[in-house]
Amino acid sequence: MRKNILIAGIAIVILVAGALLYFKFRKLEDFEPLIKAKLQKVVHDASGGLYRLDVEKINADVVNSRIILSKVRISYDSVVYKQMREAKDAPADVFDITLSSLAIDGLTPADLIKKRDIRLNILMIEQPSVHVYHHQLDYERPKKATSVSSLIEKEMGSFGLNVLTLKDVDFVYHNEGSKIQTTLSNLNVSLKDILINEETESDTSRFLYARDATMRLKNFTHKTADSLYTFILDSITVFAARNELRVQSVKVQPRISKANYAKVMKARQDRYDVNVKNVVLEDIAWWTLLAGDGFYAGNASINGGNLEVYSDRTIPIGKSKKVRYPHQQLFESDMAIGIKDIKVKDLNVTFMERNPETMQRGEINFVNTSASISNVTNIPSWVARNEILRIDADTRFMNEGRLKAGFRFNLKRQKEGVFSVYADLGPMSGITLNRATKPLAAVEIKQAKISRLRVDINGNYKDGRGKVLLTYQDLKVDVLKKADDGTLKKRGLITFIANNFKINERNPKKDEKAQAVDAYYQRPPDKSFFTLIWKTILAGVKESAGL
Repeated sequence: MRKNILIAGIAIVILVAGALLYFKFRKLEDFEPLIKAKLQKVVHDASGGLYRLDVEKINADVVNSRIILSKVRISYDSVVYKQMREAKDAPADVFDITLSSLAIDGLTPADLIKKRDIRLNILMIEQPSVHVYHHQLDYERPKKATSVSSLIEKEMGSFGLNVLTLKDVDFVYHNEGSKIQTTLSNLNVSLKDILINEETESDTSRFLYARDATMRLKNFTHKTADSLYTFILDSITVFAARNELRVQSVKVQPRISKANYAKVMKARQDRYDVNVKNVVLEDIAWWTLLAGDGFYAGNASINGGNLEVYSDRTIPIGKSKKVRYPHQQLFESDMAIGIKDIKVKDLNVTFMERNPETMQRGEINFVNTSASISNVTNIPSWVARNEILRIDADTRFMNEGRLKAGFRFNLKRQKEGVFSVYADLGPMSGITLNRATKPLAAVEIKQAKISRLRVDINGNYKDGRGKVLLTYQDLKVDVLKKADDGTLKKRGLITFIANNFKINERNPKKDEKAQAVDAYYQRPPDKSFFTLIWKTILAGVKESAGL
């Protein structure tokens, strides 16, 4: 959310606190109406008449320099907002803030006398409820020359605060025209060593004018616009001074089970189930992010989790959508993105598919995957310096064969979808592949010893081509067919022909040298990036096996 939304509420609260200094040592019972009137004027004038303030009760402890406002509400005037929209001067976001209490510690006689350069000890806000209403504007609002620091300067000079604490914040973001709301519950915020003046206005070492800031949120849940998924962030902590964000887990939970997916979905699309753990982002450019100018981070890491992609081919394709490769999706983002390095450890990845011919599910797995990803960006200046997004991974294929693989995405030529892939698989038993071959190809591998699979592919948006080297021995298979009871039965004659006349029992043949074969696949418009890779590899495997 944009920087002005985040700091506008804090600025208004600070102005309210400053106005109280006028009346600190007077009899509160006599002047409470005047205090409320002064506070309301400050809010009204600071917002150009858009917001109004209501306070139920004001209590003062003069001895301990403490003032408490009870049941405070800052709300926007819908009539004024409508007039501002007609004049094309309204902000896109307006808010409604309710505070159970607002306690201010640290008012001194000098503050009252000078009414300049205010310094407070503690400002505590309990159980605030913040509703932000986002409206779609048909114009670009001109930028205001008045900054927050100049607004503070007009009312009280500079402003300093040792500690600002917000406890149990409930935050709701309403997007006009959408039924989906973004809700944050039980958010706790601590800002320390706050200073607002002309110098700190542009001080990028501060976060919302504070030297140090910590924000904690136990749970964030959001339903996607298509109602297919629930997005969950668990235990979020922001350490602003360290430019660091930590999330205990990130989940994308499908709301439709695999068993019911074909019953609900009218057109085929992949189903994702994501649960990654211990996500850390470092060297975040907070001010750039808050200003809506992009997301920049030096390093990111993921330590543990699972990723599953499921495709049910019994569902009709439907109206074809244009397929986007990973680097093309990056450039479709409205936000500038720049992440230097991402490290992944202990990630389990599963690709699962349901075959309409066998009506069974097959899968391939990549277990305990570690990966290094660099130069994740859509920023032209970054691309000019380095045009390649690199991914290098080390994993156990089907939890058995050691696999090293990598991707190279050409960011400068992303419109053409230019990429390359390499993979090198070590020894493993071919029988392990039956989890994929039986349901997806109606072939059961009875025995096979795979020595090596080496793949080098270059591709683009249209096709993939490259070299595939497969070495194995003692290959025996059963060719299967679906029986009336739904099980897969052996086709005796076809199996005999396959094993004795069709397939190569070993590659290379005895006393011959292994040779890589050419592989090619032209991608149909509705097939995905990963289908292109798999089909290109399969073309080389089939030729090596004599199919």
